Amino acid sequence: MTKDKKYKVLKFTPKQEKFIDKYVSDYGLKSATQCAIEAGYERSSAHTRASEMLDFRTNKNVAREIESRLAARRQLWDVTKESHAAELTRIRDEAMEKGHYGVAGKMAELRGKLFGLYIEKHMTLETKLDETEMRDKLLTYFDNEEDAKQAAEDYAKELFGLKKDKPQKF
Repeated sequence: MTKDKKYKVLKFTPKQEKFIDKYVSDYGLKSATQCAIEAGYERSSAHTRASEMLDFRTNKNVAREIESRLAARRQLWDVTKESHAAELTRIRDEAMEKGHYGVAGKMAELRGKLFGLYIEKHMTLETKLDETEMRDKLLTYFDNEEDAKQAAEDYAKELFGLKKDKPQKF
């Protein structure tokens, strides 16, 4: 003969339930005290009540409920390289089906970046070069000094309408 076991169903007061909902939904955005105030606790005691509800020694059931809800949310937030790649692939495939080739291309690019196939480099030159350094730098782009002078003259003429008979300096 088996005996019917009665299981204890956790019941929370309406304020506790509202605090749990607020704390979990606004996790990281609001303090526990703010959540307690929004749950209906008096402003003067909200800090104490919030502290008590988060303490396993004081209010085990509420603290456990919060922890279990946060654990479930953490699983949703957990992003791995594989899950991220799968999501990008899913978006790419849907975009291809709809004929959104730009989106599909972007998803392919992002997958490549995720796996290190593309490396973005940004370089900012903030050094001022004197005439000698500028001349040396320009000469690295040309085979000889005459080619560099000719290119500089042509470029200056194009930009400023300068005439060739004026000597140009590096």
